[in-house]
Amino acid sequence: MKNSKKGFKRIIWAFLFSLAGLKVCFKEEWAFRVVVLCFIIFGFLAYFLAHDFVEFTLLCLPLFLMVFAEIANTAIEKIIDLVSPGFHPLAREAKDIGSSLQFVSLVFAAIVWFVFLLKKFVL
Repeated sequence: MKNSKKGFKRIIWAFLFSLAGLKVCFKEEWAFRVVVLCFIIFGFLAYFLAHDFVEFTLLCLPLFLMVFAEIANTAIEKIIDLVSPGFHPLAREAKDIGSSLQFVSLVFAAIVWFVFLLKKFVL
């Protein structure tokens, strides 16, 4: 089916579909709500702890990466549940790989924040 919407209307519809996706993630995924809470808390801390815009941006990047990874992981899980409702080893591996995406983003965020706080308050 060809998309008949063009120009600004298409942008509006894309925006609305994106909001619908965020709503599904927030409503159905506990992990997404936790990641958003961390995003808010650490974003707030970054605002007060950063000396300048560059430092603030570098502190927020891993937070955005955590949200991106959780959205991607949720999308992977939804697709796997649709395609393979029963147990299949490849479905399990795909879900595990999606989970590892989130894990790597969390480790990255923890390292960035640990080093930042260490340099700010200890060294």
